[in-house]
Amino acid sequence: MNYAKTQPELVILAVNTFVKDSEDHNPLVIRTMMGCLRAEKTIDYLCDPLQRALGDENPCIRKKAALCTAKLYDLKPEFVIDNGFLEWLHELVLDSNPMNTVVALTDIRTVVDSCSANY
Repeated sequence: MNYAKTQPELVILAVNTFVKDSEDHNPLVIRTMMGCLRAEKTIDYLCDPLQRALGDENPCIRKKAALCTAKLYDLKPEFVIDNGFLEWLHELVLDSNPMNTVVALTDIRTVVDSCSANY
């Protein structure tokens, strides 16, 4: 994933393996997802794994997925809005883990600030 910015065509080769691995409930897989987000070609493939991670039972995975959502918004805001990731963040505000609540609120604030800057 270190080549994501300089050689995005190589990253796309790793995405299929990553998508399969994302069904494993390992927080390291989600961290790998964050690295994949540097290449715009991979974003469409990461929608389902990211949605699964946002709803995972492990609070660490949900937190990493929320961080991925913020990063994804920076890269492609319309993708986040069109695929319902903002609704997932709203659900995380009520999460049982306070860190997830903070991350979700921070992400929502980023989106609001970005929208108000554009108008």
